[in-house]
Amino acid sequence: MRYKSQKRSVAHDTRVTLLIGFILIVSLVLRCWNIRQSFWWDEIWSTMTYVKAPSLWQVVSSLGYYFNNHILYSLLARGSIRVFGESEFSTRLPALVMGLLGIVMLFQFGRRFLGVPSGMIASILLAVSAFHIDHSSEARGYSGLALFSILSSFYFLEGLKTNERKSWMCYVAFTVLGFYSHVFMCAVTLSQVFAFMLFTVGAPCGLWKSEVKVKTFKNFFIALLTATFVTLVLYAPIIPRFFKNLTKVALVEVTRVPFMANLLNAFFPGIRHGIGIVVYPILFLSGMYFIFKKDLFFSLYLMVLFCVPLSLYLWLNPMFVFERYFIFALPFALLVVSQGMVGLTGKLRGAYRNGLLFFLMMVLFSLQIPMIHTLLTQDRQNYREAVRYVENEVNGHTGDLVFSIGYAGEHFRYYASGITILTPESLDELSALMEDKERIWCLITAWLPDLRPPDEDRALYSERPGQMEIYTYVKKHFVLTKAFSSKYPVAIYFLER
Repeated sequence: MRYKSQKRSVAHDTRVTLLIGFILIVSLVLRCWNIRQSFWWDEIWSTMTYVKAPSLWQVVSSLGYYFNNHILYSLLARGSIRVFGESEFSTRLPALVMGLLGIVMLFQFGRRFLGVPSGMIASILLAVSAFHIDHSSEARGYSGLALFSILSSFYFLEGLKTNERKSWMCYVAFTVLGFYSHVFMCAVTLSQVFAFMLFTVGAPCGLWKSEVKVKTFKNFFIALLTATFVTLVLYAPIIPRFFKNLTKVALVEVTRVPFMANLLNAFFPGIRHGIGIVVYPILFLSGMYFIFKKDLFFSLYLMVLFCVPLSLYLWLNPMFVFERYFIFALPFALLVVSQGMVGLTGKLRGAYRNGLLFFLMMVLFSLQIPMIHTLLTQDRQNYREAVRYVENEVNGHTGDLVFSIGYAGEHFRYYASGITILTPESLDELSALMEDKERIWCLITAWLPDLRPPDEDRALYSERPGQMEIYTYVKKHFVLTKAFSSKYPVAIYFLER
């Protein structure tokens, strides 16, 4: 009997391994589909300024205008370029690797705390999540934020359950790596502290029976202090600039209804309409219920993780916070949905249960398809193609003037090899440059006010007023020659005198 049991266990583990391997293959294809496309705004900014900085010291001591430098990612991308040469693929490779690792780690997380079926379904949902695919194929630190939020949370919960030194050491390491990937890791750590405090206070108040042992409390406190200290040491070169930049994150009166709708749709594609508005809430609420029945503290932690960071954000209402900053919560939201599917089908047996699970998976996948299709067929921002177009048109016309507006001009230069792209700061300066030119080209892309989403405060983006004068002049006197309908449009204007 023992031999048969071991044999069934080996066969089960083999099937699980093969399925995870298949999921990773699908994930790799989806994330590599557009990995060689042109960089977009943030990628060029971080690559030019941080990844290709003259020295390592400049990589770790530069923060950017707001919080643009994802330092861990800049270091990884710098190493990738040194090994594989400079290209879009090599610069994005660390994001790809961390994205794939996030899928594997989510399965391990789900298997440990909820069981193999929940972990497997969650990993499948993360593999086909357009939001995760997008940020696993761009040269930024968001896939790292998602990965290390999983690992930090895993060892946080494991440490509370086992109180083993190894778990707390891993918790420190992955929390620090999360902070070095993106400062929004603070939302995860804040949620851990808040959940721990609630759980500690709740037992004496009679809210639940379980109590945190004194030794566990002590070890968590030491681990938290250690992670904080190491993070501060790593960020020491930029702490003065960090606090200076905090003053730029102004509190503004901007409606957050579109933000909430976009965030929900990023996590749960199709939730805005059709069957998604019914299926997702049922699965999510059911998942929270079944997790609550299975593991009280885990359910409490999830509620805090979902509610506290978002509530603070909505309350403070800072500018320049985007949906992608909340990617740390995506794996856990999908894990809750997967547990809802497993819990709702739990009383069925054999083919009936598998059939219903498969049906629910197909429903969720069908809701993902439109967003995946858009992601795979639409470029983010066509800097490279725009520059190549102008270079081909300028070929043989040595007297042509090529200019761009705002910070985008600096970014167009990243791809420029056969032309010089100027960035005049005022209409008077442009007029002087145009004085003896017969053919003039203008490259335009975001972030000028009328290219921003309508729900955003346009006044936030008027940091270089002279650019608006140039933009108005170009729209009035130049002819639109070429337009790229990417996620962030790129337009080429031409004037021949």
